[in-house]
Amino acid sequence: MILLKLTLLSLWNRRASVLLTILAIAISIALLLGVEYIRKEAKASFLSTISGTDLVVGARSGSVQLLLYSVFRIGNATNNISWKSYQELTASPQIAWTIPLSLGDSHQGFRVLGTNQNYFRYYRFGDKRTLEFAQGQAFAGVFDAVLGAEVARKLGYQLSDKIVIAHGTSTVSTALHADKPFTVTGILKPTGTPLDRTVHISLEGLEAVH
Repeated sequence: MILLKLTLLSLWNRRASVLLTILAIAISIALLLGVEYIRKEAKASFLSTISGTDLVVGARSGSVQLLLYSVFRIGNATNNISWKSYQELTASPQIAWTIPLSLGDSHQGFRVLGTNQNYFRYYRFGDKRTLEFAQGQAFAGVFDAVLGAEVARKLGYQLSDKIVIAHGTSTVSTALHADKPFTVTGILKPTGTPLDRTVHISLEGLEAVH
């Protein structure tokens, strides 16, 4: 009993330092829990955005930057791999399939993605779910475009509408490719991923406007 009283008295006399210690421990625990939560959420977000993919390849840069750019459409690539390098990867017997991705243009604040038919054939998200069309079909011509669900909803686009893409990723751009409009041939079903906010065109179409 006397020992307990002495302990309590000692703590009271040093109450300021004790409170600071308790506060430091509480903050440390909160930070650890916060970091773990962010890690789990980031992993869940990645898995819901892309699945069934073993490797993401890009030009030499940071791995986080490559992931943000190619998967989440955040930021810009510092460099691009050459078409020759891509063809060499595609020809490798160890690789079953590839999907080329080329970003850099936009349409009214939405990212424009240049790719090919493999995108609609092999891309998986969530629990290996395939991309499905709400309307229309994948691009077939050079100036065809497939819209993500949110792009079509927010901008009110329908099949056969004409859209003009712009150079760069700014919401307001003066570098419009107005002489080469694209025709909406397909609108994807919602996926709950960055695909919903993406305008998809062919690599040939992307090259044609530059």
